Amino acid sequence: MINWDHEVDVVVLGSGGAGLTSALTAAVNGASVEVYEKAATVGGTTAVSGGIIWIPAHDRAAEGELTVEDAMSYLRAQSLGFMDDDMVDTFVRTGPEMLDFVEAHSELQFEVAEGFPDYKPELPGGRPSGGRSLNAKPFDRSRLGEWSERVTSFPADFSNVGIDAETRARIHASVDEDSGDYCVAGTALVSGLLKGLLDLGIAPHTNARAVELFADALGITGVRITQGDGEFNVRARRGVVLGTGGFEWDQKLVEAYLRGPMRGAVSPPNNTGDGLRMAMAHGADLANMAEAWWVPIVQLPGDTFEGHPRSRSVRLERTRPRSIIVNRAGKRFLNEAGEYNSMAGPFHFLDPKLGYANDPAWIVFDSQHFKRYGFLGVLPEEEAPDWFAPSADLTELGEKTGIDADGLAATLAAWNDNVAHEQDPDFGRGSSAYDGYWGDALATTSAGKTLGPIDTPPYYAVPVSIGAMGTKGGPRTDRDGRVLHVSGAAIPGLFAAGNAMAGATGKAYGGAGGTLGPAMVFGYRAGLAVSARSS
Repeated sequence: MINWDHEVDVVVLGSGGAGLTSALTAAVNGASVEVYEKAATVGGTTAVSGGIIWIPAHDRAAEGELTVEDAMSYLRAQSLGFMDDDMVDTFVRTGPEMLDFVEAHSELQFEVAEGFPDYKPELPGGRPSGGRSLNAKPFDRSRLGEWSERVTSFPADFSNVGIDAETRARIHASVDEDSGDYCVAGTALVSGLLKGLLDLGIAPHTNARAVELFADALGITGVRITQGDGEFNVRARRGVVLGTGGFEWDQKLVEAYLRGPMRGAVSPPNNTGDGLRMAMAHGADLANMAEAWWVPIVQLPGDTFEGHPRSRSVRLERTRPRSIIVNRAGKRFLNEAGEYNSMAGPFHFLDPKLGYANDPAWIVFDSQHFKRYGFLGVLPEEEAPDWFAPSADLTELGEKTGIDADGLAATLAAWNDNVAHEQDPDFGRGSSAYDGYWGDALATTSAGKTLGPIDTPPYYAVPVSIGAMGTKGGPRTDRDGRVLHVSGAAIPGLFAAGNAMAGATGKAYGGAGGTLGPAMVFGYRAGLAVSARSS
């Protein structure tokens, strides 16, 4: 017999985009709701993201309706057969409904990020001109009152998971510095949802970690929460929603499930698979466990966050002209300007003799790149730090880094010749509408935005590897977020959304916001379903 310390209709675990959307939906639908967040602040990975959601079919684009048929064709073209058509169709068709709901019941508002192309826009149904990515409008943080400083954030430096000032402008997430206490990107998304909950009288409980789900013969009945030195049991009369994120910060789970090396997570260090373990303890079926939201990362010497080594996504530096990525043999192995998620495949290439042939790797660039753009927050007028491995020639660069100098020389000779003809016959860099998006905005041609010779010493090389924004495997769910048992039946009273569920799009990553779009859609559907259950 469980001694309940507290009772409520719906318990939501986690306060990222999925959890907050689910909580808001359930509350508006008449359920009493409580949100429990493991961290001291709310927002999770969503709060430090770009705050963009990918909704592939809607009528908000300037050119008119974006159709379900085109969206499905596009996702199928990149799914490699690892896509549940019913789940994806549900995501695509529910997107507009979710947008209308959250805008009507919270202070979160969206606008189309004009011109932001899909990640693989040349595929059938893809959109080179954009329209499917929507970003959160700036939010007046003062409207949160005492909660204004309780939204998760990274230190105010160049990165913020790759969201520096220039990146913010390119994703339409900038705001006039004199316009008041406005926040943008993921902070704005979380703040808008949080304000909607606070207006309903729902204040998240922080420093409150869920450690165990309770069940009886009829299904999940509640959850045990630890907070500080104590613990308490909360009965969930209608159900529990897992919005606890993935497992990228648990090394044992990473090694057990992911399909290749994952050298660092760019999310806050709280996603340790809590929801996954709790669901597994009740027989949950699992899916998509080998996959993550992959991203190339750099790690600055001595850089930490909350006592953990910090990884930072790298985007502009690998896309702008006069830089390439090479392996220890000095050879290129991917399109450096391509979308980040697909880079995992080349980094995970397993050679029978060499092991992971492209891990480690380096971004190699020359003095002209550094003088024009700076690098990783080091300004052009500043001296390059020693860990950039500044070298007078390729021989010295090889000695400092371990890159084969002869191999690199051959690679650069071929690269420079190809660049002179504005082409990359090896990997097609510069041929996609996406490739130039993060490149040199002043260039006059698509190829010129990302292609440039590397021929002016000193030369530099910075280690780069593959990391993740989050994992995308977990309990398999139905279209309403109900967690499925290994038998195929739903586990009554248990729901999941976001990175705590098996990713609905499988291997596919449609465009900017491809993580948050499905997270909020299935958070919304889970909120509707759990609140409709009888208590």
